[in-house]
Amino acid sequence: MEGALSLLALVTVVVSAGVITVAAHFRKERATELQAWAREHGWHYTEHHPSPLEDAVLPRAVQGPDTRARHVLTGRRGTHLTTMFEVTRSTSPVSRRGSGQERQTYRVVAVRTPGPGADLEIHRRDLARIVSLDGRGDPEEVGRAFSEAFRTVGTDDDFTRAVLGQDTVSWLLSDCRSRSLPVRFTGSHVLTWAAMHLDPDRALTAADYLIDLVDRIPAQAWERDTTEC
Repeated sequence: MEGALSLLALVTVVVSAGVITVAAHFRKERATELQAWAREHGWHYTEHHPSPLEDAVLPRAVQGPDTRARHVLTGRRGTHLTTMFEVTRSTSPVSRRGSGQERQTYRVVAVRTPGPGADLEIHRRDLARIVSLDGRGDPEEVGRAFSEAFRTVGTDDDFTRAVLGQDTVSWLLSDCRSRSLPVRFTGSHVLTWAAMHLDPDRALTAADYLIDLVDRIPAQAWERDTTEC
């Protein structure tokens, strides 16, 4: 019996060592692939970064125990400074040994805004409904359709009104990307997130959506008095 237990323990150690070795290999391989992508596109790659977005606050869905940012890519999409990276967090309280924890991964894509904004999140409530108003609908009709299709949470009513003008609201209603890309304005960035690993080419599609949104927001939205913030 003791011999069998010793053999089982040895097998467990060997298997664990193998898993760790394979995981380390894939992490190194992935970092190499992302470095190559960054060089090809003229971007900068950092494997680990404590705060990729400076003053930005990530959405609550992404936050959690033992949150870490990794695989950070920074570059320009046209004239817009863009950052995309992975955030991993533990799905349960961190143990003393720090082992045996399941981790969840989110992709975050962010674009720097022309100026600082207030915290504002825009979530699609009705994922199936697309309304093609193109800014030509009656203001009351546009507002009603937007309220039915979206949920917004903001800390500054003036900023929210400036961002969500009729033209921008109509565009959000008619653009199908709004169904899968929630938006958060925070600090000097606007960002979107999704539960997935970072695929740079796919992430550029999300960046383009954010850029289209920023380009539709009137300049006065960034001309806020932040002395009391």
